Amino acid sequence: MSFSRQVKLELIRHPRRESCCERTELTALLLLRGYLAIRSGEYSLSVEVEHVAQARYLFRLFKAAGAASPEVLQKQVRRLGIKRYLVEVAGEKNISALLQTLGLQSSALPRRLARGPALLPPRRCCRRAFVRGAFLAGGSLNRFDGPGYHLEINCGSPEDAGLLQNCLAEFSINASLRQRRDGSYLYLKRAEAIADFLRIIEADSAVLQLESARVLRSMRNQVNRQVNCDTANLEKVVASAQQQLLMIDRLEQRGALKELPPSLREIAVMRRRYPEASMRELGRLCEPPLSKSAVNHRFRKLTALERESGPPGQNI
Repeated sequence: MSFSRQVKLELIRHPRRESCCERTELTALLLLRGYLAIRSGEYSLSVEVEHVAQARYLFRLFKAAGAASPEVLQKQVRRLGIKRYLVEVAGEKNISALLQTLGLQSSALPRRLARGPALLPPRRCCRRAFVRGAFLAGGSLNRFDGPGYHLEINCGSPEDAGLLQNCLAEFSINASLRQRRDGSYLYLKRAEAIADFLRIIEADSAVLQLESARVLRSMRNQVNRQVNCDTANLEKVVASAQQQLLMIDRLEQRGALKELPPSLREIAVMRRRYPEASMRELGRLCEPPLSKSAVNHRFRKLTALERESGPPGQNI
């Protein structure tokens, strides 16, 4: 089961809400997924959903809004063999009364659904319901285990997308708008905005999953950064130690190693004895212990002497 379907099932299993919120939720579902048809003079208003539980929920919303005799029809998508469910209300008078109740009737005859800023609910609870209905109608959400977070809602028309965008702005959520061939989409990319969106629609379990995934991702990123840093430091230590050993070998070939001052000879001997030690570790092994800067200073002196020395066999 996709994560989007999990969230939608969580929403429809919520206890009954206020009647005004249920009507607003149905309004958003009809705006984004409603299909008003006239065949041979017969009117029908239908909404297509993917799951039978969604169909039962939508059936209840229609009944609560006063629709008479809504029907749930099963539909088979050709070639793909996928089941879809249509929740349908029939009859001109029945549909007209329903649209009038929801504020969606554009004229005396129900030929199209009314749209516009006037549909933005005045109450905050109803705005939550409008966003919830929009997500049930056309929302999708990934599982947070991919490369990034992504929530989007297929709004169909730019007018409906703008209405939902304004509704989200009332909750301080700035959704981005994208136009595609099949419609207008609102989407969110930031985890914080998606978490706020899920709180608005009261998907509490989904919020917990998101927060858990964010903590896990943060810890994983922190561990990866630490491992990468340690690996880079280790590679740097190994490369530096190899250069120092080569320099000491060249000094020995030129007979200059025995002529070194005691302090420089000591650090050369310690490097050969502990080829994998870092500069700080090497300093702690000396007698008396040296700081990292002191060890680095001695190696700089050895490098200078090695550059000044002649070919093999010639002393400094």
